[in-house]
Amino acid sequence: MVEHLRTLRLAAWLGWQLETNWASAWLFAVYMLIKPVCGSLMLVCMFYAARSAAGARVPAEFMPYLYISNACYGLVGTVMFGLSYAVVRDREHYRMLKYIYISPAHFQTYFLGRGAARGLEGTVGGVLNVGVGLFLFSELRASVGIDVPWLIAYLLIGSAMLWACGMILAGACLNMSRNGMFLSEGIAGVVYLLSGVVFPLKALPEWVQPISLSLPTTYWLEGMRRAILGTEALPEQLRGPLSDWSNNELALMLLATTAMLVVLAQLFWRWSERRAWRNGKLEENAGV
Repeated sequence: MVEHLRTLRLAAWLGWQLETNWASAWLFAVYMLIKPVCGSLMLVCMFYAARSAAGARVPAEFMPYLYISNACYGLVGTVMFGLSYAVVRDREHYRMLKYIYISPAHFQTYFLGRGAARGLEGTVGGVLNVGVGLFLFSELRASVGIDVPWLIAYLLIGSAMLWACGMILAGACLNMSRNGMFLSEGIAGVVYLLSGVVFPLKALPEWVQPISLSLPTTYWLEGMRRAILGTEALPEQLRGPLSDWSNNELALMLLATTAMLVVLAQLFWRWSERRAWRNGKLEENAGV
């Protein structure tokens, strides 16, 4: 246990250094603010454009819905897809992955630490994003009603879920070339579309909605919206298949899907790690 904790601490420190040492502290702070906020502001501009064109058919509650969803989805990107990029970066850019593998450090714990560093980056960015939204938009200030216990519960379960998803993608990248990073980018777009980030699930075709309901990220984003915005009744345009679920039902489904995902991630990671070692993939790089 002591060895695992040491590996976790050092990997998290290394990950944070890799993410922050490219710029001075003030410049990195500006980057942490601008990157997530600009993405959310683009959605806000789209909301105002749609409201100007369609009038009352676009409810005012839609703006907090998409703003908070997009801010929370930043964690999905930094943790889930950052872990797979850590494989590419350590193997292709620094060419150190094979040395980490044969070192006394536990290989999977090392990636858990790297994910923790990315999670901290995503959390800071998300908090700054929400803070700017509260300062700029009255619609968001009028809707926010944070439920702290549920927020903590969803963050804890969501952390395990995002780590498991990230380990599946990282395991796949172990056996792919550096172009494996595009796998994560493609899946990011699919998850963004199917998880109801910027529109309710009922806007999707009926045959797509069961696929959306099979994704743990769908339940997590719904829970995070409720924990931050409260559980007041939504207008009909924003109601979806999960609108009538209680927080208990939502959390239990998220916990169940996360547990299955963790088991799947462990099986897939172990198989991928053995295969990558046998085939020399841990030291194979593009040579550029």
